[in-house]
Amino acid sequence: MQKTLMEGLNEKDMQAVIHTFDLKPYYYPTLFPLRETKFLTWKQLEAQAGLKIAADIIARGATIPRKTREAIERLQGQIPKLGVSREKNEDALEEYDLLMAMANGASDLEEIVRFWAEDVKFCWDAIAARLEWVALQSISLGKVDLNSLNNAAVVSEFDADYQIPSEQKIGVVTSYAGATNGSPFTNDFPKALSIGKKMGVTYKYAFMNVETFGKLASQEEVIKRTSTIFQNLSDIRDTPSKDAVNRYLDAHKEKFKGLEVILVDQDITIEHADGTRTTGNPFEDDVILFSESKQLGNTFWKRPVEAKDMSGDVSVKAMRGHTLIRKYSNLSPVTEITEGITNAFPAWNLARRSLLMQTNATTWNKN
Repeated sequence: MQKTLMEGLNEKDMQAVIHTFDLKPYYYPTLFPLRETKFLTWKQLEAQAGLKIAADIIARGATIPRKTREAIERLQGQIPKLGVSREKNEDALEEYDLLMAMANGASDLEEIVRFWAEDVKFCWDAIAARLEWVALQSISLGKVDLNSLNNAAVVSEFDADYQIPSEQKIGVVTSYAGATNGSPFTNDFPKALSIGKKMGVTYKYAFMNVETFGKLASQEEVIKRTSTIFQNLSDIRDTPSKDAVNRYLDAHKEKFKGLEVILVDQDITIEHADGTRTTGNPFEDDVILFSESKQLGNTFWKRPVEAKDMSGDVSVKAMRGHTLIRKYSNLSPVTEITEGITNAFPAWNLARRSLLMQTNATTWNKN
């Protein structure tokens, strides 16, 4: 490891750049707010949204009954390390040298900053994208499987299975795929709410990706019930928007208990070991997640060991939130390296109080 080849670059400058980045394009900071921990493990109480356990009415002087903790189970696991690296080779560095030689004025200096900040932004986004992928895979499948197709460095011990009970992983009465005679409002949503009620849970949110919503909205039952009287009489009916579906659900609170549809519109690109890339929504197609809360858990993170000042470490480092960015160079071959590093994991503590519904099958067969 050698000092960065970016002339004049220091930690203050890089810190200033990294503080212009944010996580607004991602769902996980809202679904799983960041929570720092001092250990490489996470622990959280399941069912914090919890049952409303009533106190007992007791006679004065009597012993107060102790409530059981059967409904409060501690979930725990390891926090994995996430890392990404990008390099500029000799050709790119020759371009940098030319920029430095020709620098004359503020516009040229901005171009020089863009040259090294490009890789910094790439690494920041790559860390956030992986956490987004883990979070959305988890809540749409109940588990995360790492393999050679979705993770270039397979670390099987970090596969996560929330072990959602089989009775909370269900299908629909009639598939929404390739047909329009499904019954979301008369059968499927009420069934999900009924299963939740038996657990003492009132589902308030139905999460799904945009493709799945398109199939739901194309069902004749949904179109008819969300159309206006004029549209029904004139037989001019379009597939409804999310807002139209939510207005219908809100107008029938007695039946749907305030349920609201939440759309997950996200694309994440996974680069494979051979350099090829696959882009898609990590929230599984043909799945609806029913949850009692918009906050599903926390993203537990620990400061990486690389963030410490260590003897012989000449890298330029900056940290924002859970992500460390560092830059250094190698001499043979001459390369400028930018790395993004974090120890983080979005832990879903409401998993076993939630319900997953598969909309293209009458029973759950996703995993």
